[in-house]
Amino acid sequence: MISIALFISLLLLITFQYGKVPEEITGKQVIKNNKDEKKRTNERDPKTPISKNEASEPGIIEEEKESAEIVPGEEALQKDAPLDQRKIEAVDEDNLKWDDINKSKYQSTFGRKVAFIYFSHNRESFLPYFQKGITPDKAYHSKLNVLLIGKRLGKSLKRNGIWNSVNEADIIDMLNERKLNFGNSYQMSREIVSNELNKNRDLVMAFDIHRDALPRNQTTVQLNGKSFAKISFVIGSAHENFKANIKFTNGINEVIEKNYPGISKGIIIKDKNQGNGVYNQDLLPTSVIIEIGGVENNLEELYRTADVLGNAISQYYWGNIH
Repeated sequence: MISIALFISLLLLITFQYGKVPEEITGKQVIKNNKDEKKRTNERDPKTPISKNEASEPGIIEEEKESAEIVPGEEALQKDAPLDQRKIEAVDEDNLKWDDINKSKYQSTFGRKVAFIYFSHNRESFLPYFQKGITPDKAYHSKLNVLLIGKRLGKSLKRNGIWNSVNEADIIDMLNERKLNFGNSYQMSREIVSNELNKNRDLVMAFDIHRDALPRNQTTVQLNGKSFAKISFVIGSAHENFKANIKFTNGINEVIEKNYPGISKGIIIKDKNQGNGVYNQDLLPTSVIIEIGGVENNLEELYRTADVLGNAISQYYWGNIH
Protein backbone atom coordinates (compact mmCIF):
# COMPACT_ATOMS: atom_id res chain seq x y z
CA MET A 1 0.00 0.00 0.00
CA ILE A 2 2.83 2.39 0.88
CA SER A 3 4.54 1.67 -2.46
CA ILE A 4 1.33 2.40 -4.37
CA ALA A 5 0.84 5.66 -2.46
CA LEU A 6 4.41 6.72 -3.18
CA PHE A 7 3.98 5.86 -6.87
CA ILE A 8 0.78 7.94 -7.13
CA SER A 9 2.41 10.86 -5.31
CA LEU A 10 5.39 10.74 -7.66
CA LEU A 11 3.10 10.60 -10.70
CA LEU A 12 1.14 13.65 -9.49
CA LEU A 13 4.38 15.57 -8.85
CA ILE A 14 5.65 14.84 -12.41
CA THR A 15 2.31 15.89 -13.92
CA PHE A 16 2.36 19.13 -11.92
CA GLN A 17 5.95 19.95 -12.79
CA TYR A 18 5.74 19.31 -16.52
CA GLY A 19 2.13 20.25 -17.13
CA LYS A 20 2.36 23.88 -16.03
CA VAL A 21 3.69 26.84 -17.99
CA PRO A 22 7.09 27.99 -16.69
CA GLU A 23 7.07 31.50 -15.28
CA GLU A 24 10.60 32.28 -16.41
CA ILE A 25 11.24 32.89 -20.11
CA THR A 26 14.47 31.37 -21.36
CA GLY A 27 16.19 31.13 -24.71
CA LYS A 28 14.85 32.61 -27.92
CA GLN A 29 11.08 32.78 -27.99
CA VAL A 30 8.40 34.46 -30.01
CA ILE A 31 5.27 35.85 -28.45
CA LYS A 32 2.37 36.15 -30.83
CA ASN A 33 -0.99 37.63 -29.94
CA ASN A 34 -3.83 35.33 -30.98
CA LYS A 35 -6.99 37.12 -29.85
CA ASP A 36 -7.10 36.61 -26.08
CA GLU A 37 -4.34 34.00 -25.95
CA LYS A 38 -0.59 34.57 -25.95
CA LYS A 39 1.66 31.60 -26.70
CA ARG A 40 5.39 31.25 -26.32
CA THR A 41 7.55 28.88 -28.31
CA ASN A 42 11.01 27.83 -27.22
CA GLU A 43 13.88 27.76 -29.66
CA ARG A 44 14.11 24.51 -31.57
CA ASP A 45 16.97 22.84 -33.38
CA PRO A 46 16.88 24.30 -36.94
CA LYS A 47 17.62 20.80 -38.26
CA THR A 48 14.39 19.47 -36.73
CA PRO A 49 11.45 20.10 -39.05
CA ILE A 50 8.17 21.42 -37.66
CA SER A 51 5.39 18.90 -37.99
CA LYS A 52 2.21 19.75 -39.86
CA ASN A 53 0.29 19.76 -36.61
CA GLU A 54 2.74 22.16 -35.00
CA ALA A 55 2.88 24.45 -38.01
CA SER A 56 -0.89 24.77 -38.14
CA GLU A 57 -1.32 25.48 -34.44
CA PRO A 58 -1.85 29.20 -33.71
CA GLY A 59 1.19 30.86 -32.18
CA ILE A 60 3.70 28.20 -33.15
CA ILE A 61 6.29 29.83 -35.36
CA GLU A 62 9.25 28.47 -37.28
CA GLU A 63 11.58 30.81 -35.47
CA GLU A 64 14.66 30.51 -37.62
CA LYS A 65 12.63 32.29 -40.32
CA GLU A 66 11.31 35.06 -38.08
CA SER A 67 14.53 37.05 -38.15
CA ALA A 68 17.98 36.86 -39.71
CA GLU A 69 21.11 38.89 -39.23
CA ILE A 70 24.16 38.99 -41.48
CA VAL A 71 27.46 40.24 -40.13
CA PRO A 72 28.79 42.58 -42.82
CA GLY A 73 32.22 42.11 -44.30
CA GLU A 74 34.89 44.64 -43.39
CA GLU A 75 34.96 46.05 -46.91
CA ALA A 76 31.20 46.76 -46.83
CA LEU A 77 31.65 48.88 -43.71
CA GLN A 78 34.66 50.81 -44.93
CA LYS A 79 33.52 51.61 -48.46
CA ASP A 80 29.98 52.37 -49.62
CA ALA A 81 28.70 50.08 -52.36
CA PRO A 82 27.57 51.94 -55.52
CA LEU A 83 23.95 53.16 -55.56
CA ASP A 84 21.47 53.35 -58.41
CA GLN A 85 20.71 57.09 -58.45
CA ARG A 86 17.70 56.74 -60.76
CA LYS A 87 15.87 54.58 -58.26
CA ILE A 88 16.73 56.92 -55.40
CA GLU A 89 15.50 59.97 -57.29
CA ALA A 90 12.23 58.17 -58.06
CA VAL A 91 11.37 58.05 -54.35
CA ASP A 92 9.06 60.87 -53.30
CA GLU A 93 8.56 60.69 -49.55
CA ASP A 94 6.30 63.75 -49.50
CA ASN A 95 3.91 62.01 -51.89
CA LEU A 96 3.13 59.23 -49.41
CA LYS A 97 -0.21 59.98 -47.82
CA TRP A 98 -0.25 60.42 -44.06
CA ASP A 99 -3.10 59.01 -42.01
CA ASP A 100 -5.57 61.67 -40.94
CA ILE A 101 -5.16 62.88 -37.36
CA ASN A 102 -8.28 63.23 -35.22
CA LYS A 103 -7.88 66.86 -34.20
CA SER A 104 -10.62 66.63 -31.57
CA LYS A 105 -8.50 64.06 -29.68
CA TYR A 106 -5.10 65.57 -30.45
CA GLN A 107 -2.64 65.70 -27.57
CA SER A 108 0.94 66.92 -27.39
CA THR A 109 4.02 66.69 -25.20
CA PHE A 110 4.58 70.39 -26.07
CA GLY A 111 8.29 70.26 -26.78
CA ARG A 112 9.17 67.58 -24.24
CA LYS A 113 11.09 64.96 -26.21
CA VAL A 114 9.75 61.83 -24.59
CA ALA A 115 10.92 59.44 -27.33
CA PHE A 116 14.45 58.70 -28.52
CA ILE A 117 15.25 56.95 -31.81
CA TYR A 118 18.73 55.57 -32.46
CA PHE A 119 20.55 52.98 -34.56
CA SER A 120 23.05 50.41 -33.28
CA HIS A 121 23.59 49.16 -36.85
CA ASN A 122 23.06 52.49 -38.52
CA ARG A 123 24.45 51.57 -41.96
CA GLU A 124 22.00 48.76 -42.64
CA SER A 125 20.62 49.53 -46.08
CA PHE A 126 18.30 48.20 -48.79
CA LEU A 127 19.17 46.27 -51.95
CA PRO A 128 16.65 47.95 -54.33
CA TYR A 129 18.81 51.11 -54.31
CA PHE A 130 22.16 49.52 -55.09
CA GLN A 131 23.57 48.75 -58.49
CA LYS A 132 23.20 45.19 -59.77
CA GLY A 133 25.43 42.54 -58.25
CA ILE A 134 25.34 43.80 -54.67
CA THR A 135 24.58 41.00 -52.20
CA PRO A 136 22.89 41.32 -48.77
CA ASP A 137 26.21 41.16 -46.92
CA LYS A 138 27.30 44.27 -48.84
CA ALA A 139 24.03 46.23 -48.42
CA TYR A 140 25.43 48.81 -46.03
CA HIS A 141 25.75 52.52 -46.70
CA SER A 142 26.80 55.64 -44.81
CA LYS A 143 23.99 57.81 -46.25
CA LEU A 144 21.13 55.63 -47.50
CA ASN A 145 20.29 53.46 -44.53
CA VAL A 146 17.89 52.84 -41.64
CA LEU A 147 18.35 56.42 -40.45
CA LEU A 148 15.85 57.42 -43.14
CA ILE A 149 13.27 55.08 -41.63
CA GLY A 150 13.95 56.38 -38.13
CA LYS A 151 13.46 59.95 -39.30
CA ARG A 152 10.14 59.03 -40.86
CA LEU A 153 9.13 57.38 -37.58
CA GLY A 154 10.10 60.57 -35.76
CA LYS A 155 7.85 62.61 -38.07
CA SER A 156 4.97 60.21 -37.52
CA LEU A 157 5.34 60.42 -33.75
CA LYS A 158 5.43 64.22 -33.82
CA ARG A 159 2.28 64.31 -35.98
CA ASN A 160 0.67 62.40 -33.12
CA GLY A 161 1.90 64.94 -30.57
CA ILE A 162 4.92 62.98 -29.37
CA TRP A 163 8.03 65.11 -29.61
CA ASN A 164 11.22 63.12 -30.05
CA SER A 165 14.84 63.19 -31.07
CA VAL A 166 16.50 61.07 -33.75
CA ASN A 167 20.17 60.35 -33.15
CA GLU A 168 22.35 60.50 -36.28
CA ALA A 169 25.63 59.22 -34.87
CA ASP A 170 27.55 56.92 -37.20
CA ILE A 171 28.37 53.83 -35.12
CA ILE A 172 30.88 52.64 -37.71
CA ASP A 173 32.86 55.88 -37.40
CA MET A 174 32.83 55.47 -33.63
CA LEU A 175 34.11 51.90 -33.95
CA ASN A 176 36.83 52.94 -36.38
CA GLU A 177 38.03 55.73 -34.12
CA ARG A 178 38.48 53.26 -31.26
CA LYS A 179 39.75 50.43 -33.46
CA LEU A 180 36.87 48.19 -32.46
CA ASN A 181 35.00 45.68 -34.60
CA PHE A 182 31.33 45.43 -35.59
CA GLY A 183 30.62 43.21 -32.58
CA ASN A 184 31.10 46.21 -30.32
CA SER A 185 28.23 48.16 -31.90
CA TYR A 186 25.96 47.90 -28.87
CA GLN A 187 28.77 49.14 -26.66
CA MET A 188 28.85 52.31 -28.77
CA SER A 189 25.09 52.76 -28.85
CA ARG A 190 24.97 52.21 -25.09
CA GLU A 191 27.01 55.37 -24.67
CA ILE A 192 24.57 57.21 -26.92
CA VAL A 193 21.51 56.09 -24.94
CA SER A 194 23.20 56.78 -21.58
CA ASN A 195 24.15 60.30 -22.66
CA GLU A 196 20.60 60.98 -23.83
CA LEU A 197 19.16 59.75 -20.53
CA ASN A 198 21.54 62.00 -18.61
CA LYS A 199 20.72 65.15 -20.56
CA ASN A 200 17.02 64.60 -21.27
CA ARG A 201 14.95 64.16 -18.11
CA ASP A 202 11.78 63.96 -20.20
CA LEU A 203 12.87 60.80 -21.98
CA VAL A 204 10.36 57.98 -21.55
CA MET A 205 10.79 55.62 -24.54
CA ALA A 206 13.76 54.51 -26.67
CA PHE A 207 13.69 52.66 -29.99
CA ASP A 208 16.69 51.05 -31.67
CA ILE A 209 15.77 50.78 -35.36
CA HIS A 210 17.14 47.97 -37.55
CA ARG A 211 16.22 46.13 -40.70
CA ASP A 212 16.16 42.36 -41.12
CA ALA A 213 18.26 40.31 -43.54
CA LEU A 214 15.43 38.01 -44.60
CA PRO A 215 14.23 38.00 -48.23
CA ARG A 216 11.31 40.12 -49.40
CA ASN A 217 8.68 37.37 -49.30
CA GLN A 218 9.20 37.09 -45.53
CA THR A 219 9.33 40.82 -44.76
CA THR A 220 6.44 42.20 -46.81
CA VAL A 221 2.65 42.16 -46.49
CA GLN A 222 -0.25 43.54 -48.53
CA LEU A 223 -2.90 45.57 -46.73
CA ASN A 224 -5.77 47.38 -48.46
CA GLY A 225 -4.02 47.14 -51.79
CA LYS A 226 -0.74 48.60 -50.52
CA SER A 227 2.56 46.96 -49.71
CA PHE A 228 4.01 47.31 -46.19
CA ALA A 229 7.26 46.15 -44.60
CA LYS A 230 6.74 43.75 -41.71
CA ILE A 231 7.90 44.51 -38.17
CA SER A 232 9.68 42.34 -35.61
CA PHE A 233 10.36 43.41 -32.02
CA VAL A 234 13.47 42.08 -30.26
CA ILE A 235 13.87 41.89 -26.48
CA GLY A 236 17.03 40.82 -24.68
CA SER A 237 16.40 38.54 -21.70
CA ALA A 238 19.93 38.69 -20.25
CA HIS A 239 19.06 41.31 -17.64
CA GLU A 240 16.82 41.04 -14.60
CA ASN A 241 14.13 43.55 -15.60
CA PHE A 242 13.48 42.35 -19.15
CA LYS A 243 9.86 41.47 -18.36
CA ALA A 244 9.13 45.20 -18.08
CA ASN A 245 10.47 45.62 -21.63
CA ILE A 246 8.19 42.78 -22.74
CA LYS A 247 5.15 44.41 -21.15
CA PHE A 248 5.87 47.72 -22.87
CA THR A 249 6.54 46.11 -26.24
CA ASN A 250 3.55 43.81 -26.05
CA GLY A 251 1.32 46.83 -25.48
CA ILE A 252 2.52 48.41 -28.73
CA ASN A 253 2.30 45.10 -30.54
CA GLU A 254 -1.31 44.63 -29.47
CA VAL A 255 -2.22 48.02 -30.96
CA ILE A 256 -0.62 47.00 -34.27
CA GLU A 257 -2.33 43.61 -34.26
CA LYS A 258 -5.70 45.26 -33.67
CA ASN A 259 -5.43 48.03 -36.25
CA TYR A 260 -2.96 46.66 -38.81
CA PRO A 261 -3.18 42.84 -38.68
CA GLY A 262 -0.35 41.09 -40.46
CA ILE A 263 2.27 43.82 -40.20
CA SER A 264 3.81 42.59 -36.94
CA LYS A 265 5.59 39.25 -36.82
CA GLY A 266 5.63 39.44 -33.03
CA ILE A 267 8.22 39.70 -30.29
CA ILE A 268 11.47 37.76 -30.44
CA ILE A 269 13.22 37.17 -27.12
CA LYS A 270 16.95 36.53 -27.19
CA ASP A 271 19.37 35.63 -24.45
CA LYS A 272 23.17 35.74 -24.49
CA ASN A 273 23.29 32.61 -26.65
CA GLN A 274 21.48 34.33 -29.51
CA GLY A 275 23.28 37.67 -29.51
CA ASN A 276 24.04 40.58 -27.22
CA GLY A 277 21.21 39.50 -24.93
CA VAL A 278 20.72 42.95 -23.36
CA TYR A 279 20.68 45.44 -26.25
CA ASN A 280 20.87 48.39 -23.82
CA GLN A 281 17.33 47.65 -22.67
CA ASP A 282 18.45 47.42 -19.05
CA LEU A 283 18.86 51.20 -19.19
CA LEU A 284 15.16 51.83 -19.76
CA PRO A 285 12.21 49.43 -19.23
CA THR A 286 10.33 51.17 -22.04
CA SER A 287 12.84 50.42 -24.78
CA VAL A 288 13.04 47.87 -27.56
CA ILE A 289 14.74 46.95 -30.84
CA ILE A 290 12.41 47.26 -33.82
CA GLU A 291 13.32 45.57 -37.08
CA ILE A 292 11.42 47.34 -39.85
CA GLY A 293 11.33 45.37 -43.09
CA GLY A 294 14.24 43.56 -44.65
CA VAL A 295 17.15 44.06 -46.97
CA GLU A 296 14.91 43.75 -50.06
CA ASN A 297 12.17 46.19 -49.07
CA ASN A 298 11.82 49.57 -50.78
CA LEU A 299 11.49 52.93 -49.09
CA GLU A 300 7.79 53.37 -49.83
CA GLU A 301 7.01 50.15 -47.97
CA LEU A 302 9.34 51.07 -45.13
CA TYR A 303 7.90 54.58 -44.77
CA ARG A 304 4.33 53.26 -44.69
CA THR A 305 5.27 50.91 -41.89
CA ALA A 306 7.12 53.65 -40.01
CA ASP A 307 3.85 55.61 -40.10
CA VAL A 308 1.93 52.61 -38.76
CA LEU A 309 4.49 52.20 -35.99
CA GLY A 310 4.33 55.90 -35.10
CA ASN A 311 0.55 55.71 -34.82
CA ALA A 312 0.70 52.56 -32.69
CA ILE A 313 3.38 53.88 -30.32
CA SER A 314 1.45 57.13 -29.94
CA GLN A 315 -1.81 55.35 -29.20
CA TYR A 316 -0.11 53.22 -26.58
CA TYR A 317 1.69 56.20 -25.05
CA TRP A 318 -1.41 58.36 -24.68
CA GLY A 319 -3.47 55.46 -23.37
CA ASN A 320 -1.00 53.85 -20.98
CA ILE A 321 2.05 55.98 -20.20
CA HIS A 322 1.03 59.63 -20.26
